[in-house]
Amino acid sequence: MAGHVVRPIGEVRNDIKERGWQEWHDVVSEIHLDSRYAQGIKGLSDFSHIIVLCWMHQLDEPRNTLQVHPQRRPDLPLVGVFATRAPVRPNPLGVTVVELLEQEGAVLKVLGLDVIDGTPVLDIKPFIPERFDMTKVRTPDWINKLRHRQAEN
Repeated sequence: MAGHVVRPIGEVRNDIKERGWQEWHDVVSEIHLDSRYAQGIKGLSDFSHIIVLCWMHQLDEPRNTLQVHPQRRPDLPLVGVFATRAPVRPNPLGVTVVELLEQEGAVLKVLGLDVIDGTPVLDIKPFIPERFDMTKVRTPDWINKLRHRQAEN
């Protein structure tokens, strides 16, 4: 796989300037596409949700960590990094399903994108639950602990 080149198609703009815990579900962001890709989003506004793939450009954590406590909480189990959304990954990729609020030209306004201002966008796909994207899911117990903690805050 050596020699592969990934080029951003756009950039995220929002009010989140620093990494850290956020209530991401409330964050409104804009994805500003490079004009070369503007024609590629024709018909995208017919979807309520999209999948956004980003390059987490400001991650400086070591890339060899394979097990973590979710959100660095020792009260949660030690699990493999691929069983979490932790940023310490072999490749700093972010994938998020977001609500598409509106499209104006080559700018997509979205809700719930969990990345900071200036993050490069690598790809966008429509979220299609009935055909490609699962809707029946199973999660471990520690996810419920996270949800409970968020509800308390």
